[in-house]
Amino acid sequence: MRLDSVNINNFCSCLSVSIALSDFNPIVGYNNSGKSNILRAINWLLKKSVLTKHHFHAPADPIMVEGVISGITAALPLLPTNQQAQVLPFIDNDKLIIRRRQDQPNCSAKDIKLDVFNPTTGSWASNPTGIDNAIGVLFPEPIYIEAMDDAADDVGKFGTRNTIGLLLKYTLEQIRTHNAAAVTTVQQALQNVGDLLNGPNRIDQLASLETQATTALGAFFPGLSVHLKIETPELDELVKGATLDLSDAAGTQRPFASYGHGAQRTVQMAMIQLLAQQASQGQPAAGTVILLIDEPELYLHPQAVEILKESLQVLSRANFQVIFSTHSPLFAAKEEALNTSVVYKTATGETAIRQKLASAATLFTAHPHQASVIFSLQNSTFLLFSERVVLVEGKTEEMLLPDMYRVVRGTSLGRDKVCMVSATGSSSISPLMKVLRAVGFAPKAIVDLDFVFRHAASDGLIVQNDPDIAACMTWFAGNAAIVGFVLDASGLPMKGGALSAEEAFVAMAGNMYLAVQNLQAKMLPHEIWIWGKGAIEAHLGIQKNDPARISFLSTMTASNNLHHATDAAELQSALSWI
Repeated sequence: MRLDSVNINNFCSCLSVSIALSDFNPIVGYNNSGKSNILRAINWLLKKSVLTKHHFHAPADPIMVEGVISGITAALPLLPTNQQAQVLPFIDNDKLIIRRRQDQPNCSAKDIKLDVFNPTTGSWASNPTGIDNAIGVLFPEPIYIEAMDDAADDVGKFGTRNTIGLLLKYTLEQIRTHNAAAVTTVQQALQNVGDLLNGPNRIDQLASLETQATTALGAFFPGLSVHLKIETPELDELVKGATLDLSDAAGTQRPFASYGHGAQRTVQMAMIQLLAQQASQGQPAAGTVILLIDEPELYLHPQAVEILKESLQVLSRANFQVIFSTHSPLFAAKEEALNTSVVYKTATGETAIRQKLASAATLFTAHPHQASVIFSLQNSTFLLFSERVVLVEGKTEEMLLPDMYRVVRGTSLGRDKVCMVSATGSSSISPLMKVLRAVGFAPKAIVDLDFVFRHAASDGLIVQNDPDIAACMTWFAGNAAIVGFVLDASGLPMKGGALSAEEAFVAMAGNMYLAVQNLQAKMLPHEIWIWGKGAIEAHLGIQKNDPARISFLSTMTASNNLHHATDAAELQSALSWI
């Protein structure tokens, strides 16, 4: 059972936001984009509290947070029979749709409603009997760890729904299961305490106080007696008084809260790792716990971030649903990238979420190179942390363009929120652009000249009988034997001649300048930059190998310009176009 999706309306910057959820949910975005507001809204959906005016995006409109719960049928046995009967009419296709609603700021808590969607009537039922309690069983109070929260509240002392509280709960279960003798000893000791406080061995002074109080009361109300009752603690109650201290290398023990924020946060995340280990050893018969964390990577070094990510993934495979915001690419790399939610602010200052890359996976299936497309996206570490994307297909571009951009633009790709994605080949360029557009990016691509001839027509970027393509094809046919390259069945250069296929395109570009210039112009509306000399190496004036690339880079770094390039003007134009 889990929250499949959440719709947030009028909550802080989230005027109208929908987010699809899985078991493990990274949320990324720039500062002040609304990531924390999404976590707060989910927390409010499951944990009622009175919202003030600053929570309302538009004070005159209600705040509504709607959640779709899936897998609800299998979880019904967690509820008492009467609550099962109250929930059943609202289940449709194994899903339950709930909505928390507050109509105005600073209202009474009783005026905050929990509506349930009725699939039979197609309308919302307001506060059905028992539904709030039932949701509280299925989704106990979330664990919400804010970025600037006091970690001592989460791990420094016991709380019913905090990290240390859950750890102690697991530990108590293990004690009861594996150490019954210890439990019996504690219970007997507590019984002895009870006898001293209330029973036959009651302490004389307590009995005397009771007698004296009755006598004093009798002067005002004859016949009434005072009975002093002191509750005997249970094992669970004793555990709730637990606190966490730390000691340093010298063995000096101090309260948890007396340490700095870095130490506190590190301990907090270590306890979450321990919680994951405990949960993996056996889940208790309880509902799904939503774990909300704002920037779990705070104060942690990269290796610790990797360990923490693995721990959160373990929790997400137990009875926890993990939802967190992050600025760390380590939390949204490789397999997580496709299911990461990217949050951004619109031009009007409202929070919005890009479509997940995974949701565009249907676009892959129609293309034979789907594996390479997915690989390119998953290995673009900073893709999800950028606003603009530039696709490149060559190793030279990948090695040199970031430093060339810095020299020409006086800033870095990262500073301008640009991510460069290396495609696995020219055939992946159009599919990658299609996927990125589908999820809300406006990608650009920088490609070699052969892309226009091999893929542009089949990708719908240029007409099949384009006259400039035809003119260049005529040049290939008439010059192959003379210049020394071999043509394939389609009439394009291939391996096997004195000139490589790439060198043949460079030779053609030098002789068909106007036609190539026209082709460049036809690709620009599609946000594709074509190297007019055939390939970037021709503009740089270098060979296609690492020593040549490194030599060019070294000279450029020393001079801080591109004057040593064969065609610096074209390179500068491309970098200004990005």
